[in-house]
Amino acid sequence: MSATPALKVMLVEDHAAFREALALLLSHNPEIEVVVQAGSLTEAREAIAGGLEEHLDIAVVDLGLPDGDGRELFAELRRANPGISVVVLSATIEAGHIDDLLRAGADAVLDKVESPLTITEEIRQLGGV
Repeated sequence: MSATPALKVMLVEDHAAFREALALLLSHNPEIEVVVQAGSLTEAREAIAGGLEEHLDIAVVDLGLPDGDGRELFAELRRANPGISVVVLSATIEAGHIDDLLRAGADAVLDKVESPLTITEEIRQLGGV
């Protein structure tokens, strides 16, 4: 029996320490592989336009990026990776905006204060593992 391929994840987060810590946390799960990290819309767009070597299954996107709103990436990610799931992970989510984010194309919305286990489980659930 062959092993299930790991979920390919993109992290878009401007706080490098948080992004790297999250990538390290996720790397401890054999079902998840962080294949690209970006600190801005520009870096994320460059990775997408550059023809990522890996198909992405999940994108974890912060809303408050230095060069714009992370939701600008939703459609671009889906054009490049049909079937991708988008998780919004932000510290500035107001309760009334969650429905707006879901309508804009997010599959899940999490606050950065969620436990690492909750973030990992949401990624696994969206990826079907």
